[in-house]
Amino acid sequence: MSKNTERMTKKDVCRAFSISLTALDNWILKGCPVTREGRNVFFSLKDIIEWREQSFKESQKGDSDFEKSRAEKELWRAKTVKLNYERLQGRLIYVEDVQRVAFEKARLVRDSLLCIPSRVSDILAGEINKDGRIDKAKVNEILTREIRQALENLSGGA
Repeated sequence: MSKNTERMTKKDVCRAFSISLTALDNWILKGCPVTREGRNVFFSLKDIIEWREQSFKESQKGDSDFEKSRAEKELWRAKTVKLNYERLQGRLIYVEDVQRVAFEKARLVRDSLLCIPSRVSDILAGEINKDGRIDKAKVNEILTREIRQALENLSGGA
């Protein structure tokens, strides 16, 4: 399928719907939306899907169970093409991809935060004020700086 699914050729449409050129010509005769530019014809996948869905809804009003089943099958086929179209447009992504990326990001956050104590423990141990007590302000400053640095490093890869 061409990258621009808003302006598809006959070949692109046939590939998207797994149909022959003859079948597509029949669709055009039945009212499939098409844009003509001279001898060339172009299609919008979105328009075709909407047209197909409307056609199937109307054909489900038939009397025969066979006609209703066939219309339902074709409706699901059109919906599958629509889902693929939306995925190609970047509007849909696989749940497994989201889960994988979220897990990797969470692991990076965890690892980055867990490294802070080993990096700053020696520095913190040496922060004793002139009264022989731990300098809480200095400890707070060091920890804050380390946490900020870890978060900035993590956001740099976003």
